[in-house]
Amino acid sequence: MNWGQYWRIGWLKPIWLAALCACVACTALAGVASATDGLKAEPQPDRSWESYFGVAILPSGRVIVVGDKGVVMTTADSGRTWTRQLLKKGPKYYDLYSVAFTPDGSRGWAVGDGGVIFGTNDRGTTWTELKGPPGLNAALLKLAVADAQRFCAGGEHGVLLCTTDGGANWNLQKFRDIGFFDVAFTDPNNVWAVGEFATLLHSADGGKTWQVRNGGELGKGDPLFSIAFNGSQGLAVGLIGTSMQTSDGGKTWQARELSNGHRSLYTVSTVPSQAGDFYAAGEQGLAAIIRNGEVTSVPSGVADAIAASAFSPRFGIAVGLSGTLLRSDDGGRHWRSLLNKPQTLLTQAQ
Repeated sequence: MNWGQYWRIGWLKPIWLAALCACVACTALAGVASATDGLKAEPQPDRSWESYFGVAILPSGRVIVVGDKGVVMTTADSGRTWTRQLLKKGPKYYDLYSVAFTPDGSRGWAVGDGGVIFGTNDRGTTWTELKGPPGLNAALLKLAVADAQRFCAGGEHGVLLCTTDGGANWNLQKFRDIGFFDVAFTDPNNVWAVGEFATLLHSADGGKTWQVRNGGELGKGDPLFSIAFNGSQGLAVGLIGTSMQTSDGGKTWQARELSNGHRSLYTVSTVPSQAGDFYAAGEQGLAAIIRNGEVTSVPSGVADAIAASAFSPRFGIAVGLSGTLLRSDDGGRHWRSLLNKPQTLLTQAQ
């Protein structure tokens, strides 16, 4: 099952009806291990036929974006030029849905369709496929990294996958048949996962065991798509304004409907340059700053779904469908396109 179309149809149709994403033709990296042969640095052109699902910003300012058919794009010059490659597993390309790195940016991983996992030890320049546990063939939708040894991923069919030794060994669990759309660490031991049916899970042992903190019943509750923490403040967002909020590090949670016109949010991120702010975005270019549960809309300049976002202390990047690739230099309040095409909407006033 390919999850790219799940964003395209607004997350509203059943998962099992999702279809293939638009494909992309580019230089392929042969074999199980990816190399750098044929990589090309160039200004990023308009690729409205291509979609991006994950983004990470390293401490150095280097940006890594992943998406359709194993595409990995990196930039070290604020998006003026990009190095582009495709990752594949054997002869097949898999959509990549999430990418995450260690706090120092030295190691990273990308996950996607069919349970594919790639790792990098050189800040995203080269990638090698990792062997997952037997029986893993479900799409992995989101990845969270605590350190060089510990990371977790969540995916379809209730899959929760964690490792404490950099991927040498895996702890694979399946929680009913509930899809998990996001995972987040608050420290190396405490992990959170959100998904269908308003499900919110917590692990206090690095993903070895999980406890239900909200939802978890098939057929009951709207899905939660993304979760983020800013100190003791936590926010999970989802379908048509659904949210869960905590102010005590996750000890207690309150369900709250956000005042955003009953529109769905697919990504939420903390904003390091603005203490207490969360940036959230979703369907049809919807974007907002959320502070203490209060929603302030911000212009994104795009009409396509925004699937993922990331912030460093200096800037933020948001990516999504139909080639959406945006940058903010003021904590998410204003955005400009990183594509080489006219973007007359991007400077519009609020």
